[in-house]
Amino acid sequence: MKQKKIFLIVCIVALFNFSYSQKKMGVIFNINGPYRITRQAMSNTIEKSNVDKKDMFYGAYKFLETGKGNPTERIINAYLKNLDSLNVEIIQIKDTISKANDPIMVWTKPEYVNDDLKKIKTKYNLDYLLIVDGQFGIEFEKVGYINGDKRTNIFLSNAFINLETNEVVSNFNVGNISNVKKKNILSPPNFPNFEESMNNLLNDKVLPEIERKIKRKIVIP
Repeated sequence: MKQKKIFLIVCIVALFNFSYSQKKMGVIFNINGPYRITRQAMSNTIEKSNVDKKDMFYGAYKFLETGKGNPTERIINAYLKNLDSLNVEIIQIKDTISKANDPIMVWTKPEYVNDDLKKIKTKYNLDYLLIVDGQFGIEFEKVGYINGDKRTNIFLSNAFINLETNEVVSNFNVGNISNVKKKNILSPPNFPNFEESMNNLLNDKVLPEIERKIKRKIVIP
């Protein structure tokens, strides 16, 4: 009789485990930089360009591109840490998902090619997908012909997709700027002013915003 009870309990536990399977979320990070970013103060328009080796700040760009100056790893780690609290299995993947539209406005909901989403769902057995498209760089403010403040800049566009319907159920942006102190602004090899600015930008603004937005914008039913 005792053996029958034990067998029954084991069967119930096995049935429960079979019926409950943890949801899976894939995460794709496309974070590029550093870029030269020009902000026109009068119109508040922003232009992004690649870095020219003749640029007088080329050394600072290289510092932000490699080693401890590059913010990419810290950004990715912040996402993975906060996503881990959602009680889903997180799978970081490197596949490419093509956009079906290219929104001009940053608040416009993006759309992605259905065939790409179906392939990635099948390949990794996913329920959800988060795509993070981002950039970072040095921002130069222009007031007419006058050069204004210099800042570090991070901007991340996020799309959370339900792969059962291929619908973008939530899209949100994370990003900010941080002024670079003017004293000794070109002081190789470590460019401490740019390092301080990037650290302030990450620690005080971007990383806390990632935590807040994930809690508010990504809801697992």
